[in-house]
Amino acid sequence: MKLRMQITKDKDIRFISHLEYVRTIGRAIRRAKLPAAYSEGFNPHLKFSLASALGVGVVSYTEFVEIELAEPMEVEAAAKALDAALPRGIRVLAADAVETHHAALMSQAAGAKYRVTLPYSRDISEAAAQFNAAEALLFKKAAPKKKDKVKEIDVKFYIPHIDVELVGENTVFGFTCKITPTGSMKAVDLLNALNEQYQLELPVEMADIERLELYRANKNGKPIPMLNGDAVKLA
Repeated sequence: MKLRMQITKDKDIRFISHLEYVRTIGRAIRRAKLPAAYSEGFNPHLKFSLASALGVGVVSYTEFVEIELAEPMEVEAAAKALDAALPRGIRVLAADAVETHHAALMSQAAGAKYRVTLPYSRDISEAAAQFNAAEALLFKKAAPKKKDKVKEIDVKFYIPHIDVELVGENTVFGFTCKITPTGSMKAVDLLNALNEQYQLELPVEMADIERLELYRANKNGKPIPMLNGDAVKLA
């Protein structure tokens, strides 16, 4: 039996690394005294995983952790126990049970929905329209691990459409980003690509990035929730 839980990474902890986020969840699983399974071998470790790594500085209301149990436990009781054991900044919102031999959680994530807010009040609707109409938009970013130190990304492959709205003195972006077995794309890379392609001056370093939704895909590629419809909700 595996427990799959929807958890958060709130603004209080937005700048901790993914590795520290994972370690914090592991410590909470132990404090909650869940009957979690351990790997075999010289250095056994808890059998749990997250659906998709989240960049430093990004807030999320829709992270997912999957915990393999050594023995069955009632879903709601487990969710409440873990929620009580987590520190400020991480909350359990919902939980469900899946089969132990179900496909790995990370392999199921197919896309994520984002909202990005920037303190920028110029009209960029024309640039947004050009982006949405483009067939491709190539962007080069630093890639220290590659031989040539540069990686070229087709932004449109991952993010085919953006919505842009001026709210007061802020520009708000809304978009869905594809997640593939070989990787995805960061919101800051989208902003940098827009600056480069359309000669904008978006203050990328001041971006408030929120992950609003993480989803799977069915056989036809249509998005479906990470949890089943009968999932237990805590919030």
